Amino acid sequence: MKPQQFVLLVISLMARLCLAQFAPAAGQPGSTALRADSSCFTNWAKRCSIQRGLRQINLPDSGFANVGTAAGAEGPAASNGVVSLGDGGIATLTFDPPITNGTGFDFAVFENTFLDTFLELAFVEVSTDSLSWARFPAKSLTQTNTQTPGFGFTQPTKINNLAGKYRHPYGTPFDLEELAMMSNIRINEIRYVRIIDVIGSIDSTIGSKDSEGRMINDPWPTPFPSSGFDLDAVGVINQLPNLNTQITRLTAPFWFQQESETLMVRANKPGTIEIFNLRGQCVYQQPIKTQPEPSSNQIEPNAATIEIPLLLSSGSYIARFNDYSIKIIITSKR
Repeated sequence: MKPQQFVLLVISLMARLCLAQFAPAAGQPGSTALRADSSCFTNWAKRCSIQRGLRQINLPDSGFANVGTAAGAEGPAASNGVVSLGDGGIATLTFDPPITNGTGFDFAVFENTFLDTFLELAFVEVSTDSLSWARFPAKSLTQTNTQTPGFGFTQPTKINNLAGKYRHPYGTPFDLEELAMMSNIRINEIRYVRIIDVIGSIDSTIGSKDSEGRMINDPWPTPFPSSGFDLDAVGVINQLPNLNTQITRLTAPFWFQQESETLMVRANKPGTIEIFNLRGQCVYQQPIKTQPEPSSNQIEPNAATIEIPLLLSSGSYIARFNDYSIKIIITSKR
């Protein structure tokens, strides 16, 4: 290749990168926006705590954002109002049962913006234990030569993995699979989601940066009581099944203890516990002898305890005993 051709190729590739775009606004072909009333949502945040940010981060006397309360982010979208976070403010939401890594998107965050291009943005982090956190790799390709004013516009095609990408009543979805390589969380057991307001200033001394070190340019300053990201709700798409109910334990021949990751088997006849991966391959077997029948006044019936072997990696499996099968999700580090 001639030097001139190489230079032209590099320029062409750089031009394509500059034009790179992400999913478009709600309602457009290729959009990932999810409506709040979609049947894909199986649950919503149970509890929320708020750490407010200032109305304007570089003005200590500007006061804190004060619209709404933490309850505004609990329950379904559009049901309890919203809560404004202020510059750099934080909302921590709790989920029970936990969110899990399933097929496709696993949860979505709702903001209250009413236009496709008036977007207030926030980082999204998740945790298993509320101590260690993993942040979704946010990207912003919005220009940073000119500050987006307080009522300015942002194109959703220029941002990815930032909450607030879509207008209400649409949520911005997130896929836990993107964090599969993070060792400080268990993507199949996410009990906490943290929303952190993006400070949209292009001043590098106070503004927020994306995962590749670019300044994130969104409406700023917004020195109002409703400053910052206005959180409406977080909806769950994939969650851990709640299998440890008293009814299940009293009626099922075996069940799964999620906390200790053990199978509890109550056998009235001999059989074999088999565990299959989702490709249908048997990855574990163990014979089970007959267990004594529980007495009528027993709260916890007699059961054999089978610990899930460490050779099985985290993920979803089907456990079978005789003619009874259940789905189990292994979440611990292995």
